[in-house]
Amino acid sequence: MDSTMAHRYTVVMNVAPKDTSIAAEAWKLWDAKAKPQLSLGRLEQLVVDIVCMRRQLLPDLGRPVLLLFAADHGIVAEGVSSSPQEITWQQCENFAQDGGAIGLLCMLNAVDMKVVDVGVAHDFRADLPIVDRKVAFGTQNFARTAAMTHSQMHAAMQSGAHMVKDAQAEGRSVVAFGEMGIGNTSSSSAIMSCITGYDIARCTGRGAGLAPSALEHKKDVLSKAIVFHGHPTDPLEVLRTFGGFEIAAIAGGMLEAARLHMVILVDGFIASTAALVAISVEANARDYMVFCHESGEGGHPALLEFLGAEPLLSLRMRLGEGTGAVVGWSIVNQAVQLYLHMTSFASAQVTDSVTLLKKQGVDFHG
Repeated sequence: MDSTMAHRYTVVMNVAPKDTSIAAEAWKLWDAKAKPQLSLGRLEQLVVDIVCMRRQLLPDLGRPVLLLFAADHGIVAEGVSSSPQEITWQQCENFAQDGGAIGLLCMLNAVDMKVVDVGVAHDFRADLPIVDRKVAFGTQNFARTAAMTHSQMHAAMQSGAHMVKDAQAEGRSVVAFGEMGIGNTSSSSAIMSCITGYDIARCTGRGAGLAPSALEHKKDVLSKAIVFHGHPTDPLEVLRTFGGFEIAAIAGGMLEAARLHMVILVDGFIASTAALVAISVEANARDYMVFCHESGEGGHPALLEFLGAEPLLSLRMRLGEGTGAVVGWSIVNQAVQLYLHMTSFASAQVTDSVTLLKKQGVDFHG
């Protein structure tokens, strides 16, 4: 057995599919609400999916946690990013002090955030609330060698899994994933291209804001890197070759969250690339994912289509950090609260029009 396949067995977990046996009971509860059948649209299916994920007819989702993994990328040496690398550590310190868009959004939406260093090229002050899971001070430049070793990839994935286990031990049932890492759209584009088979041009966008000529340079660098590494297709080998430590941590965290039947809030392009890796390793992980938004970053719409994912929102956001996941949580939470607490026909003393229509043979569930 080669080293790649041997390593695969250390990270693959048995993920059971969501339990659809209670879906019919959940639909009965929706149909009892004082409203026309299916009039809340996708919100109703979203909640039924969550009921099946959690295996609870009346799910108590509690307070979510956002795990924001951060790392640096060696590929920035090839001039693929418009932003200097020090922004990674600077933003981590900002987030750890509740700053930035993600800090404010978490506060507004009652989401707890943990910033996790899995590979930032910086030593953080000990007094900052940043979880130290550093694998290395950034990945290698994948234009010239593999981004990480097998052991480094495994360590990063396990860091993500351990953070999720800790969250579940705290009583969490919903986990969102965010990221920070200058250069990580380049890693994501290469991963997406190799696993989906799509041309690199379809997978690559402007990142933090590249000029047209710089975008063409980025595509050229990524295309040559893929050729250099022989177009790998095995998801874990693709991750090891082109990934970032934060992407590996998110993929590992998603696999663990799915194994624990947690609701996974998927953010934008980077997080969806980690989801692509996780699903490619364990297909049932897809059952536990809520794709919160379609990013404005080039490549994301095609990736969502490949995954068969219909996002909750499309607001042209492309900030990352988990911002789209937290905004999406507000929709998820409101949908569940409607399901749990909205008045029924009986409690509101309103004529049950849904039952009347069913007696006439009209049932929109088919």
